[in-house]
Amino acid sequence: MREQITVSQYIIRFLESKGIQWIPGVPGGTILPLYESLAESNMEHVLARHEQGAGFIAQGRARSTGEVSAVFVSSGPGVANLITAIADAQRDSIPILVFSGQVPLALTGTDAFQELPTVRIVSPLVKKVYKIEKPNQIIETLAEAYHLSGSGKMGPVWIDLPKDIQTEMIEIPNDLFSIDRPTKEGLMETKDIGDDDTDESLDLFLQEFKSLLEGSKFPLLYVGGGAKHEYLRLRDFVSRFQIPAVTTLMGLGIFEKEDPMNLGLMGMHGTIVANEALGICDLLIAIGVRFDDRATGAIQKFCNQATIIHIDIDAKEIGKNKSVHLSLQKDISEILPFLIEEDFSIQNTKALEQIEVWRLIPEQHPMKNILLDFVSAMPEGEHYILTDVGQHQMWVAQYFPFLTPKSWITSGGQGTMGFGLPTSIGVALSHKEANVYCFSGDGSIMMNLQELSTLKEQNLNVKVILINNEHLGLVKQQQDLFYGSKHSGSKFHFHPDFSLLCQSFGIGYSEWDWSLGIKGLQKVLGRRGPAIIEVRIPSSWGVYPFVPGGKSNQEYVLDKVTM
Repeated sequence: MREQITVSQYIIRFLESKGIQWIPGVPGGTILPLYESLAESNMEHVLARHEQGAGFIAQGRARSTGEVSAVFVSSGPGVANLITAIADAQRDSIPILVFSGQVPLALTGTDAFQELPTVRIVSPLVKKVYKIEKPNQIIETLAEAYHLSGSGKMGPVWIDLPKDIQTEMIEIPNDLFSIDRPTKEGLMETKDIGDDDTDESLDLFLQEFKSLLEGSKFPLLYVGGGAKHEYLRLRDFVSRFQIPAVTTLMGLGIFEKEDPMNLGLMGMHGTIVANEALGICDLLIAIGVRFDDRATGAIQKFCNQATIIHIDIDAKEIGKNKSVHLSLQKDISEILPFLIEEDFSIQNTKALEQIEVWRLIPEQHPMKNILLDFVSAMPEGEHYILTDVGQHQMWVAQYFPFLTPKSWITSGGQGTMGFGLPTSIGVALSHKEANVYCFSGDGSIMMNLQELSTLKEQNLNVKVILINNEHLGLVKQQQDLFYGSKHSGSKFHFHPDFSLLCQSFGIGYSEWDWSLGIKGLQKVLGRRGPAIIEVRIPSSWGVYPFVPGGKSNQEYVLDKVTM
C-alpha cells in the first residue's frame, strides 16, 4: 500500500521518526507550507526571537545529546540571520539539519522579494547544501543529509526548499516511517571517512606507536573535542600508563580536574604546567584536535622538540597546520581498546617530577575563589555549564571542575558572543530536570538578549550568571597590554538596569556580592526557573596566563607588570 503526502509532510514525518520532539525556528512566507505540516504533527515548535537564536537553540540540543537537531527559517534575511549560528556549528562539528524556505522555482534569479542565493552563500559553511528542485528528490536527499550530519566528523547540513516544492505531492509506502529510531551508535556504524583503513595498516600503526612511546622520556597527550565521546577510556589510558595530558578548550572535562595526570587547558590562556610541558615533551600524541592557533600559539614554534603522532577521523586535519611523524585516520573509539590492552613500558619518571615543580608556580586569581564558591553553592543533580565568549569564558575554562565533557558547552572555533543564552535554552529543553548555568558577560548578553522572551515563554531552569565589568573585557585587556591602554570602543558608557530588565521579561533577578562568599547564593540557585544573577567585578581584572599573538606557548604573560 502507498499513500500520497506533500514534501512538507514527508519532512515532518522523517524528523519525527528520528525522535526529534521540538524544532526551533522563525517562520516567514516561503517556509509556511512546512510550518503548516509542523502544526499537524506531535512536534513542538520553539519560536525564537531571532534566527541566530534559533540556530543556537538547535545547537543546545545537539551539543548536549550528541544527536542531529533541526532548525527552520525563511528565505532572505532568515537565511542571513542564521549564518552565524551555522558557521559556529560547522567549526565545532555540531550536527544540525537546516531547512530554509526559498522563493518558488519560477522566480529564481529574478531578485524576488526575500530571495538570496542560499546555496552559494552557505556552501563554505556546511558539510553539504542541497536545493530541492524536484519533489521526489526529498526522499533520498533527506536520508543522505541526516546521515551525513551525524556521522564521521559531524556538522551542519543545509536543505533549501522552494515554496512551491514544499506543497508538491509524493508517493511513499504506508509503513515507511514505522522503523525504530536509530541510536547514536547506529549513526556511527557507517562512516564516510576512514573506511579504507586495513587491519594491516592498523597493526603497523600500533607497532610504531609502541616503539615511539617506549622510547620517549616525556610523552604527552594533546586531546581535543574530537575525543570527548571516549572520555572514560581516555581516563583509563592515562591512569594506567601514567601519561600526562593537556586539553584544548573543547576537550575540557575529558579528564577530571584533580587527576594528577591532567595538566589542564593549553594555549593562549592555558595553565603554566600545560604550556611548559608542551615546550619540552619529546613525544606528542594528538587525539581529535585541529592544531588551532589558540591552542598551539605560534605554530612554527609548537612542540619542535617532539615527535608528533596524530589520530583523527578527518583526513583533512592531519598535517594541515603541523607536520606529523605518524598518523591514523580513524575515530579514536576504533584504536583506544587496542592501546589500553597493550603493555607499554614507559620511562617518564623525571618528566613527572618536573611537572610537579611547574605546579608550584602560583596562578592565583580572585575569579578562582568566586567560581569555587559558586560550585559549593550549586544544588545537587545533573548540571550543564555554558558560557558566552570573553574573559568569563576563559575563567570558567581555567577554574571550573567539569565532571564530564558533556557538562561543558562553549563556542570554540568561532568564539561567538551571544552563544550562551540561546544555547542554554536548547540544553534546558533537552534536559528538563537538569540545572543549566550560563556564564555570560555584560557584552555578550546583549548580543542575543531578545531570547530572554523565549526563555520565559518556555519557563526553563536556566540561571544566567552575568559577569559585569562594564567593558568588553578581553578587548580592554589586550588594549592595556599591547595598545597603550587606549580603550577605544571597549567601555560601555551605558548599560540597562538588569534588575528592571528582568522584571520586564518576567524572570528572576539577584545580585551576588562575591566578597561575602556564598551568602544568599544557595537560595537563588535552588529556586527553579529562569533568572539572571549579576556579579560585578573590577574592570582591571585580566585573564592570565596570556600568550600574545605570534609567541610560543612558553612565552606567556603572567601579569601586566611583566611586559
